[in-house]
Amino acid sequence: MDTKAEYRELVNNMGKKEFTFLKMQEYGFWPSDLPTPYERQQNETAEDFENRKKLLDEFQKLSEKISNVYQEKQEIEKKLSHLKKEYQDTWDYEKIRSAVAQEIMKESIARRAEKKAERERQKQLKSEAWNKRKAETILFIGKGYSNLLGKKETDVQKLEKKQMPVIETDRELADFLQIEYSTLRYLTYHRDVITFDNYYRFDIPKKSGGTRHIAAPKTQLKAVQRRILDQILQKVEISDLSHGFIKYRSILTGAKVHQTSPDLLINIDLENFFPTITFERVRGLYQSFGYSGYIASLLAMLCTYCERMPLEIKGEIKYIKTSDRILPQGSPASPMITNIICRNMDKRINGLCKKLGITYTRYADDMSFSYMGDVADFSIGSFLNSINKIIEAEGFHMKKEKTHILRKNNRQYITGIVINNEEIGVPKKWVKILKASIHNAQKLKDSGGSVSSKTVHEISGKIAWLKSVNAKRYEKIISQGTEFLKSLT
Repeated sequence: MDTKAEYRELVNNMGKKEFTFLKMQEYGFWPSDLPTPYERQQNETAEDFENRKKLLDEFQKLSEKISNVYQEKQEIEKKLSHLKKEYQDTWDYEKIRSAVAQEIMKESIARRAEKKAERERQKQLKSEAWNKRKAETILFIGKGYSNLLGKKETDVQKLEKKQMPVIETDRELADFLQIEYSTLRYLTYHRDVITFDNYYRFDIPKKSGGTRHIAAPKTQLKAVQRRILDQILQKVEISDLSHGFIKYRSILTGAKVHQTSPDLLINIDLENFFPTITFERVRGLYQSFGYSGYIASLLAMLCTYCERMPLEIKGEIKYIKTSDRILPQGSPASPMITNIICRNMDKRINGLCKKLGITYTRYADDMSFSYMGDVADFSIGSFLNSINKIIEAEGFHMKKEKTHILRKNNRQYITGIVINNEEIGVPKKWVKILKASIHNAQKLKDSGGSVSSKTVHEISGKIAWLKSVNAKRYEKIISQGTEFLKSLT
């Protein structure tokens, strides 16, 4: 036998009407095989059922309002009857009307005050609940970036298969990153205007001219990004076609994949490579690993930034947002993110190249294609058009003015490595500059001068680079430089 408490709980969970029909079925007053008005009927579409449910809900609300009105009417009639008895010995109807009106007004004011107090109480309870929830979990990370915070489903099996850490809550993320929860809240909140910038920003000159904008994270954020790289991103298998920012790979390994002195070498640059990778693309990357939209959003906030312009406002320097959030060139996590995002593009391009007998490699935004065969039978324009279509489809853009088509009579190079001869090397001009540096430093030393540490580091670094590229070919200058450096000790 159900208790009254259980009945009340059922009524609260189901609603009075549904509960009534349930009991009618139990006691045989409603056929058990016949659906109630609150269930989907035979031959009724899902859409019609939803519309009918809405109408039933509206009918229920109207019925309750009508019931409340009748109840108020009964109360008024009861009061009028009471007043009629009270004033039955007098013929002063004006006095009766005034007394009734005052009584009704008094009760109306009291009811309104009670309802207002209840609304204020409910508002206060909601505010307290919201503030408590805000303090316990991250609910907003900035306008335009918070739309997936409600998606909390984590593909645990997928993460475990990739041997990635299973992270389902923001507090678990803070623990994983080895930072305070308050620090995570701060680092994952986007502000259009800030007074403290978490990035060092500077420009470095490009070899091809122009400048490259670098945004390097400051100590705390850098440690966070480094942990994301080591514990998550490094677990992803990278294509053999990519040679940038991967252990045991370099511009040298990328160049060595190609045969020396190919009949045709094509070098392509991608335009605005890092800025093309937006917050949404990074968030999608983490979701593809198995992380929920919630955790993927927080990870993407930690790995992206926006361009900012310093501006003095009332004597204080503010940093104003000038772009949407993009991948920073200077973060330890950014290069690996680009390699993972480019996997599908590399796969598609390599598939095309294999059909045409072309060797393909990529180092960051530098793409190289070498071809051994009769160039007269090779349609360069058609090939570049096909490559461009793949690049555009993958969300990148070819920098057409930086596309170089190099034949055997040109100096053929891949990311600075010359491959014209039977053995790889560096540009002759680069070697001449190094020889001049060693010669001038030797003269300065012989004359009693002091060779700066900057010059020593430059010569030492360039000699080490020559050794790694082709020690045998540059044996003479490597020996000269080494002897000079030994003479300084």
